[in-house]
Amino acid sequence: MAAASNRRVWVVLSVVLPAVVVGVLTWLRRWVSDDGFINVRVILQLVAGNGPTYNLNERVEVGTSTLWLFFVTLGKLAAPWAEVGEVMVWLGTGFITLAMLLLGLGALHLVPARSSVVLPLGTAALAGLAPFWDFGTSGLETSLTFCWIAACFWALARRWANRPRKPLPAWRPWPVAVLIGLGVLIRPDLALVSLVFGIMLLCQSERRVTGWLSAAGFALALPVAYEVFRMGYYASLVPNTALAKANGSVAQGLLYLRDFVFTYHLYLPVAFALALYAVGLARGFKDRDPGLTALWLGPLVGVAIHVGFVISVGGDFMHARFLLPATVLLFAPVAVIGGAAWTRVLAVLTLVWALVAGLVLRPALWNGMIVDERSYYSAFVPDRPGAMVIAENWSADVGFQLTQRAAKDLADGRSYFVDITKPDDLLPTYNGEGVYVVINSLGIAGVGAGLHVVMVDPPSLGDPIGSRLVLAPDAQYRVGHAYKPVVWAMARYTAADVHPDDQALNDARATLACGDVPTLISAISEPLTVQRFFTNITLAPKLTLLRIPVDPAEARATLC
Repeated sequence: MAAASNRRVWVVLSVVLPAVVVGVLTWLRRWVSDDGFINVRVILQLVAGNGPTYNLNERVEVGTSTLWLFFVTLGKLAAPWAEVGEVMVWLGTGFITLAMLLLGLGALHLVPARSSVVLPLGTAALAGLAPFWDFGTSGLETSLTFCWIAACFWALARRWANRPRKPLPAWRPWPVAVLIGLGVLIRPDLALVSLVFGIMLLCQSERRVTGWLSAAGFALALPVAYEVFRMGYYASLVPNTALAKANGSVAQGLLYLRDFVFTYHLYLPVAFALALYAVGLARGFKDRDPGLTALWLGPLVGVAIHVGFVISVGGDFMHARFLLPATVLLFAPVAVIGGAAWTRVLAVLTLVWALVAGLVLRPALWNGMIVDERSYYSAFVPDRPGAMVIAENWSADVGFQLTQRAAKDLADGRSYFVDITKPDDLLPTYNGEGVYVVINSLGIAGVGAGLHVVMVDPPSLGDPIGSRLVLAPDAQYRVGHAYKPVVWAMARYTAADVHPDDQALNDARATLACGDVPTLISAISEPLTVQRFFTNITLAPKLTLLRIPVDPAEARATLC
């Protein structure tokens, strides 16, 4: 009885304490990134009844995470007095804390029952990573990603631990399959991880095709339903952000991985984890238990696939962010451990590493390509907890100031097109209405602009033409921020008599009337009728694959 009681104490401490530490640190460092404020404007459009779009003049999917926008919108509707950023940090802190708890509970199913001492290893490693706390909020879907990975692993581990003598059909219980299928609605690239989780589910299930198909039906129901909506509403198979960022390099992706691993000497806890993986896999093979083997092998495969994807797209400009989901998945089976004395030594060494990493190790603010985003933007807001969450605290940001002025001008009945790099050069618009602002960042500047100023970003996260422009192979740019020439925005939104002698502008204007380009513009800007919706479904594959040479002369020659 005493041994069982002692084990319960160890279990509670090992599962709860890392979750509390991460929850507290996440809350103390709560913030909303500039990219998070892009989501804020989308949610404000939704709450205002304007639909899930960023600009009112066209339907473009700027948000990468459907489920994150869904949860934040619900939170805003439930708490209309709160700023959207506040809802984001409440949810983010809750999701990351729940993720830590689920990781511990999931891994507990893999700890030998005879272990009298249970210690945190994987969750301790995560707790020592500063970017893990930072992206617990940030206004992005990262915390929801953590929670989904943890929930899937917990559900699969629990299902395996409670297995009956005869394997269950793959669809039972059906919520497990539904949960696994949600990955693509959190981030499109998580479809890769969903596939791995799905195979893990099959490995612990009855081997019958009907059961597998039923599980696939449950898993795919919501993603397929949303994909149909996406095709009809946005006339695209993927978010616009996926098109805009499809210009990465493997070399930069490897640098991104190196930056993360060596900043925190992450190879140390990873090596400890892999030693435990070897033991777990050996046990699975020895017992000839495909379900147990999958619980150990699946995360390794998922990590390899997702890290490979991140490398292939060039990583990200935000330090560590794209590699955090794979890190969570890697540490999931060893979140808490028990067993031989040497495993306790590994846990203690991990705790020492986590303490040093959490207190001392920090990334460079900016190395020319990758930035410590939270530290960078903290210079624009008052130095107090939670200050980066409230939009009005960003008044020192130049983009925020300029777009607030644009919103006032629009309210006063003015109309113009302006490139923020030439704030005094106000050009007439193509129809004499509206205010169009070209600015490199859509986040806090977009919130400052209100809901009616049209924001055009050279990185093209919200620009359906710019996102389809193909850059030269030797083009140099920050990852995810390949700036497209402003001439394309001028061609779309300025009056026909603006700069009539500019040949590049004339070529861009001509291109907009050629090939499938006018079809794309009509698909996303015409009123959304039932006929338009179904027409867009048929057009979505072709319009997703549409590519336009970035040089206006070449584009005109190619498409016209």
